[in-house]
Amino acid sequence: MNRRNFLLGTTFSAAAFAEPALFAMTVPPAQITEQAAGRRIGQSDVEILQEHFDHLWRLDHRYGSGRVREQGVRLLNSEAMNLLKGSYSAKVGTALLRVVAQTSWLAGSMSADVGRHALAQRYYIQTLNLALSAGDTQYAANILGYMSRMTIHIGHSATSESERISNGRHAVALARAAQSLASDRLTPVLSGLLCAIEARGHALLGDSRETRMTVHKAENAFERSVPGNEPSWLAFYTEAELLADLGRCLRDTGESANAERLINHALESYEPWRARSRCFVQTDLATTHLVARDYDRATSLGLDAVRTASRISSSRAVDRIRTLHRQVQPIRMKSTHLATLDDEITAYLAHQPRGNEDTQV
Repeated sequence: MNRRNFLLGTTFSAAAFAEPALFAMTVPPAQITEQAAGRRIGQSDVEILQEHFDHLWRLDHRYGSGRVREQGVRLLNSEAMNLLKGSYSAKVGTALLRVVAQTSWLAGSMSADVGRHALAQRYYIQTLNLALSAGDTQYAANILGYMSRMTIHIGHSATSESERISNGRHAVALARAAQSLASDRLTPVLSGLLCAIEARGHALLGDSRETRMTVHKAENAFERSVPGNEPSWLAFYTEAELLADLGRCLRDTGESANAERLINHALESYEPWRARSRCFVQTDLATTHLVARDYDRATSLGLDAVRTASRISSSRAVDRIRTLHRQVQPIRMKSTHLATLDDEITAYLAHQPRGNEDTQV
C-alpha cells in the first residue's frame, strides 16, 4: 500500500499512527540549527503566535470547534508555517517550532471536534514530527497520548467487537509508547495524564484488572505534582480533567459508585468557560445514574447536558448526546422524567447534521 495515499485517506485508521509512533521511538530528536533565509524572525514573533494560540484555545473550549476551527487552520497555515520559512537563530527556531507544533495540534483537535477524524489524524502526525524536530520529547509524548485518546473515542463508536478490540490495543500501545518516549523526562502531571489515557484503553478492552492498576498509577503520579514545575502547555490537565478520565475508566468497567463520585467532583471543579468539558461530564454522569436506575438525577443531568450542548458547536458533544439518547429511548416509559428527557434530546438532535469524513483543509 502506498504510504502517502494511506495517510491521505478519507477514513480514520488506528494503524496509521503505528509508523509515526515507531519513528518517534527509534529516531533521535533533531538538533535545531539557525536558518538564514527570508525575513528575520525574533522572539517577539514567537510570543505573538503563542498569544494567538492561547486565545483560540480558550475560545475553542468555550464555544466549540465548529465556531473557531477555520481561524485555527488559518493561524497554522497562514501565520505559523510562514514563520518557519524565515531566518532565525537556533534558540528562536526551537521556540518557534514548539509553538508551531501546538498550533498544528490545535488544528487537529478542532478537526476531531467537528467529526473530521481522518483530517485530525494527519494533523496529529504532523504535530508529532514538528515536536520531534524541536527536540521536545515531552510534547511529542503528549501528542502520542492524544493519538491514543482519539483512538479510544473511535473505539467507543465501533460497530463490531473486533474493531473495538483493535482500537483498544492500539490505544494502549500508543499510551505506553508515549510513556517510554518521555522516559526520564516524565513529569508527575504528564505521567498521570498518560497513565489515565492508558487506563481508558484497558477499559475499552474490558480489562478491569489492568484498568484498576493503571488508574492507581495515574492517581499516584498526579499526587506528586508541584504547581509551577510542569510545562506550560500541560496547564490544561487539571485535577478535574484527571478525575473525569478516571471516572470514565471506572464507569466502563462497572464501578458505577466510584465513577459517579469522581465524575461529579470533576463537574464541580471545572471552570465555567470549559463549556465543552462540562457537557462531556454531564452526559457521563447522566449515563452513570441511568445504570444505577436513578432516573430523576439522570434526567436532570441529561437536560443540563442538552442545554450546554446547544450553546456550543461540537460534534463530540452531539455524539455524547446521541449516545445518551440511545440509552434513554428503550426505557423512557419507566419514568415520566425519562420521557421528558427523551423528547428534549429528540428535539435537539433534529437540528444537528450528521458529520461526514472528508479531506478538506
